[in-house]
Amino acid sequence: MFDIVKIPNKRLMDMKRMFFSTVVMMCIFVPISVFAQKVGGGDVTFSPKNAGPVLFSHEKHVNEKGIRCSNCHYQLFQMAQGSYKMDMSKLTKGDFCGKCHNGKRSFDVSDQKNCSRCHK
Repeated sequence: MFDIVKIPNKRLMDMKRMFFSTVVMMCIFVPISVFAQKVGGGDVTFSPKNAGPVLFSHEKHVNEKGIRCSNCHYQLFQMAQGSYKMDMSKLTKGDFCGKCHNGKRSFDVSDQKNCSRCHK
């Protein structure tokens, strides 16, 4: 029914060595490349209509506040900048930044005295 293909011993050993070498190289270089990146890709600037720009610091949220990337990404935000339409009406309803900046977990985005904390 099925023909079993015999691989010569030397070729099989070469394939095993190649696989092992690739795994070892990945174990060495992947962690190095991860540490070489900025936290969360650095700062992101949002330019809303009729308001001052907002500079979002990944480093402040991750290092200073201890928030994990997965707390926001793929739930509140996608990874690609500009892949969502954000405005204050959504934030004040608890979407995007408003999920945490609700007056309980952090300062309240719906309180006008906090506008200058984000908008510059």
